[in-house]
Amino acid sequence: MRLPIESIGHKIRMIRKERGFTLEIMANKTGLSKGLLSQVERGISQPSLDSLWKITKALEASIIHFFEDIDQKQVHVTRKPKRRQMVFPESTGTYALLSAGGSSKLGMLEVKLQKGEMVVDKFVQGEGEECFVVTKGTVTVRFNDEEHVLEAGDSITFDSTKSHSVENTGEEEAVLIWSVTPPQF
Repeated sequence: MRLPIESIGHKIRMIRKERGFTLEIMANKTGLSKGLLSQVERGISQPSLDSLWKITKALEASIIHFFEDIDQKQVHVTRKPKRRQMVFPESTGTYALLSAGGSSKLGMLEVKLQKGEMVVDKFVQGEGEECFVVTKGTVTVRFNDEEHVLEAGDSITFDSTKSHSVENTGEEEAVLIWSVTPPQF
């Protein structure tokens, strides 16, 4: 059985960057080559158990961490009471993670905005796309030179690099189901 190496590699890269380690620092700490470490992080090469052990020790992480969230069926159910709540700086409203998180290729959020609350540009990332559908209420989506008013049932898709804000301009709570690929949360 092959390990879900892309997921493991993604987690290794995330922790390495959180620690501020370069590939060169990791190579020195593990005795592994920078090339091999880069291939493992990109999911191109499957590390031996010995190599994975060296990597986890260098990162001061538990080896178990790299296998959490791995479901061989690749089916993830998130029950409403178990949704992770998220906070985005400069944005108001409530955000609940609907997707699996971790190394998923698609991120899904339920966004609830009270009158006047807004999402401010915090999902902006590199290449990718975003799409949301308004399931309740009215929102105004603003890009640099465009403005769109969306009501329940309306949806919008846009390039993730496009600066944007979304404001609840209606009289009631607005609820959005928002998808982002690749996810950045």
